[in-house]
Amino acid sequence: MTPPDSPLRPGDEVEIQITDLARERRGVGRAAGLVVFVEGALPGERLRARVRALRRGFAEADVVTILEASPDRVAPPCPYFVECGGCDRQHLAAAAQASLRVPQVRDALQRIGGFADPPVLRTEAPTEPWGYRFRMDFDWAPGPHGPIVGLHHRHRPDRLVSVERCLLAGEQTNSLLAWLPQAASRLGLTPFDPVRRRGLLRRLSVQEARGTRELLVTLQTGRGDPRPLERLVAELTRRTPRLVGVVRCEVSRDDRPAGSTILAGRDYLNEVLEGDQYRVPCEAFFQPNPLGSQAVRRGALAALALRPGETFLELYSGVGFFTLPVTRTGARSTTVESSAPACAAARVNLEAGGAGDVRILRAEVAEALPGLLRQSWDAILLDPPRTGLAPQSARALADATAPRVVYVSCDPATLARDLKVLTGSGGYRLEAVSPYEIFAQTKHVECVAVLRRT
Repeated sequence: MTPPDSPLRPGDEVEIQITDLARERRGVGRAAGLVVFVEGALPGERLRARVRALRRGFAEADVVTILEASPDRVAPPCPYFVECGGCDRQHLAAAAQASLRVPQVRDALQRIGGFADPPVLRTEAPTEPWGYRFRMDFDWAPGPHGPIVGLHHRHRPDRLVSVERCLLAGEQTNSLLAWLPQAASRLGLTPFDPVRRRGLLRRLSVQEARGTRELLVTLQTGRGDPRPLERLVAELTRRTPRLVGVVRCEVSRDDRPAGSTILAGRDYLNEVLEGDQYRVPCEAFFQPNPLGSQAVRRGALAALALRPGETFLELYSGVGFFTLPVTRTGARSTTVESSAPACAAARVNLEAGGAGDVRILRAEVAEALPGLLRQSWDAILLDPPRTGLAPQSARALADATAPRVVYVSCDPATLARDLKVLTGSGGYRLEAVSPYEIFAQTKHVECVAVLRRT
């Protein structure tokens, strides 16, 4: 509904100077006293835009004509870029993407965290802009000529964009993408239809290790034991030499997990990073960009500055990506992780790496943290999911006595929210925030925030 006092109406064309870039694929400018978000526009561009919708206090518009293009504008190489919701910034040169991370992080810290002059350092440059994803999750859907596999539409999440090749995925993943839908159709396997609540195939997850070139496939399906699924797995195994396993995760009619089985090989793969070998189960989290995350890990370890005999607490420790190199400092480590498969893999990884004094706790961080903070710690590292800390965990950490806290985050908004709590009581001071450009082509940015006890 158009606000009655709005100077603009849907369908109006306006000339706009773009001054900023929102987190999504939208340039920001002003027209007729309103903030206008323009789909696909870039900072520095002057353009004509057509108003699509009016909201309370702002308008949304689409580009009609670019009058002055940004020198950083490039042609998106992906044919799905306009519709697919996976990438946001393929139309922006790689160097410009990296340079915009600093204002993106600074804005979140100022606007959400309340930091007047946040200490944001320069962006660490990307290692590679394409083909960096360790894991890709695709959904199945009925298509006009049979099953399709793809990613969700940018503006209509209920629709799927059929993807035969994703430029963020590895070569083996893309080979699988090109073959699997036709094979499923030929064998009579049907994709899940959320309207009719019928169909077997729901989700396809592919993990591809760059260091070992191992491939692990997880098929999320409905219930039942169709013989064509066995034939699909047999064909997949024959045509994919580096495939180490196929796992089936069944889901009931009411969308509840109904157990998993190994259809071929094993339910984990191995990755090697900087000489360290990691076992990664199909259910466990691992760094989306393992090669790029090596720089993140080095930055976090440098900030921790652990010495032999110091006590170290790691929260959300996963399979031991940070834990393993920490053990070589001689610090006495305690890690907390809620995932049972991740904890089991971490024990294997630490043993294989010759790790010393490590205690692994399988627990929810929010439940375990109050008791753990009764002990004295020299340093704390946390690497939570994108949602950040639970409120009670942030409050508990704000009262911790550890001299050094390092917070690794993949979302500047939740990082800013949590840092506001961690520094709010005056116990901790935010020393530095370093952005890392390891999610090229997307709005996401990895950060390492360093806090010191005052």
